[in-house]
Amino acid sequence: MNRSNQPSQSQMDSQSIQSIDQVRSYVTDIFGNTDDLAVVAVRIGETSGLLCYLETMTSVPFIMDHIIRPLSHMKESEALSSTEAMLGGLMEKYFGGLSCELIDDLKDLAHKLVAGYAGLAIDGASSILVLDVKKMDNRTVAEPTSQGVVRGPKDGFTESADTNMSLIRRRLINERLRFEKYAVGAKSRTAVYIAYLEGGVDSKVLDKIRKRLQMSQMTSVMDSGNLEELLRPRSFSLFPTIYSTERPDAVCSSIMEAKAAIIVNGSPFVLVVPAVMNDFFKSPEDHYQWFAFGTFTRLLRYLAFFFSLFVPSIYIAITTFHAELIPTVLLTSIVAQREGIPFPAVIEILLMEITFEILREAGTRMPRVVGQTISIVGALVLGEAAVQAGIVSSINVIVVSLTAISGFAAPIYTFGTNVRLLRFGFIFLAGLLGLYGIIVGAVYLLVHLVRLQSFSVAYLSPLVPFRVSNQKDAVLIFQTPLPDEGIGGESRE
Repeated sequence: MNRSNQPSQSQMDSQSIQSIDQVRSYVTDIFGNTDDLAVVAVRIGETSGLLCYLETMTSVPFIMDHIIRPLSHMKESEALSSTEAMLGGLMEKYFGGLSCELIDDLKDLAHKLVAGYAGLAIDGASSILVLDVKKMDNRTVAEPTSQGVVRGPKDGFTESADTNMSLIRRRLINERLRFEKYAVGAKSRTAVYIAYLEGGVDSKVLDKIRKRLQMSQMTSVMDSGNLEELLRPRSFSLFPTIYSTERPDAVCSSIMEAKAAIIVNGSPFVLVVPAVMNDFFKSPEDHYQWFAFGTFTRLLRYLAFFFSLFVPSIYIAITTFHAELIPTVLLTSIVAQREGIPFPAVIEILLMEITFEILREAGTRMPRVVGQTISIVGALVLGEAAVQAGIVSSINVIVVSLTAISGFAAPIYTFGTNVRLLRFGFIFLAGLLGLYGIIVGAVYLLVHLVRLQSFSVAYLSPLVPFRVSNQKDAVLIFQTPLPDEGIGGESRE
């Protein structure tokens, strides 16, 4: 029999089912010489049958116990004369507890096999019974690695879409919760699910997501990050317009806020749209603690964002063009530290910023055992050595360190990484035009943010457009009012 590794176009076209020999020939031709393909001949009473499945995608012990063993013990008197009726009888009597269906096209059989199904064909029948026997080897639910949790649920999403949907369903015990499934990727056919509350999310948002998923020309989807490029607005922006998280509580909160979540099988990161700028400064933990402290930490994140974006450029502008703005005592200290430094302030900052970015990338890519040690020791040793050698000043190290630490204050890592690129733009503007360059860049950035939209929602919402009724949880967290009477009718006082 001729086996080819790549199926021809005629093989992939729809084919009717005529005999088990045709099924065997089609399956072996489609899957070629792969070693995990199992094609087993079975007997169903006096009728010949064929069972085919992929061992790497299915549970072989489960198939032996729940499919092959029942068929081998089937009495001849139970076998019906009609093969079509026999398949229906098997579904009802022997495989009633399994997810199964009848298909009439061999092309559908190939898709089912790679999805973890087993196909049962009977000689003379024009249909094939496919049974869901996929093997679930998943990582256990553990604490998220990219988002630290001090107080709150410690469970995080895994690479299994079924597990992730279960984590959401257990928190949102709501009959209006919906999951829509799509297959994205011409070659990978990755399962993608849209999660939302029926009637709670704007239908235009759902239509845009569905349209982009259905019209996708991607060949494969290995992670939810592949879909971010597909779903993000066509206009260029360094600010993320799609929220990505490993925390189920954050996704559930977003769904209750009339947003949609996108779950990609094989990725522990779930996407949430539409996402506005305010979402990247909020954390579920803000509501798990006293409202005053939650407001304080949220304001700290906004302050850290401005520090990370503007501190290096302001330092360059003031020390280079506007030294009169610095108090005399501080100016004297800065001048004394910079004495003997061969580079201007902008070159100093760029050298330290680039060095820190290299250390951060090296610490991320290196093995976890030595990654943090190398990054911390490298930063300390290089920083101290650069100061001692007279290449950079001490105040420069302080500015770069404050900027780097502030960049990690954002709850979502992807938001902080984009700010890093904007920071370099403001450094160049400050080196050329001083504070005037920073002001021009800030005005342009503000105009860009006002015009930017995420799925037709203003990126600066709810601040723009400003409505008092929408400011309940925008920046400040207000205490939830309690009834006048407590438990048992006792007064709150």
